[in-house]
Amino acid sequence: MRLHAIPHSTNVHRVQIALALKGLDAELVQHAVADRSAIRALSGQDLVPVLETDEGEILTDSMPIVAWIDARWPEPHRLYPEDPKARREIEAFVDFFNFVWKVPPNAIDAARGTDEPRVAGWRAQLSAWQSGFDALLHDRPFLFGDEVSAADVCAYPFLRFATSSDPSDDDLFHGILKDSLPALPRLSAWVNRMANTTDVRDAKNL
Repeated sequence: MRLHAIPHSTNVHRVQIALALKGLDAELVQHAVADRSAIRALSGQDLVPVLETDEGEILTDSMPIVAWIDARWPEPHRLYPEDPKARREIEAFVDFFNFVWKVPPNAIDAARGTDEPRVAGWRAQLSAWQSGFDALLHDRPFLFGDEVSAADVCAYPFLRFATSSDPSDDDLFHGILKDSLPALPRLSAWVNRMANTTDVRDAKNL
């Protein structure tokens, strides 16, 4: 397999974590942030990650790729549970994170320096959601139980900026996360737990 990426991509990091948790390898093909022409030629769009499978399929969008990996290689454990109710809870979290949680940081990026009252409101919303994530970790090590799930894979590359970052990463979106996400106790412990999981650490695209 070949995984097409740009440096420091949070969405690529999701796929790298899923591959590592399944014990899989993929050739990492880095592209320049300012030149997506090869990505566009391969996949018909400009976004990463793009995964070329061994069967010649071209897959796009991080969490659908994670779901494909999980379905193809269910061992050592499922990231999306087989139980329909439990699976739907994970899917709902992933949808919330992608389509609701991501709105404020992207809005802050777009409004930077032009609408500070609204920026303050979006930062407050991100802070409030941190409390919700922190509550999910009450009496359990991962967001939805005792094992890493697709919810953890989805959220960790973003929420880790509450406590850690790479000094060489100058991405403005990541800077917004560092400035907006409070390091709450259980959530900070979860970030460390994810980072200290060997396979996850080895998957980091840093």
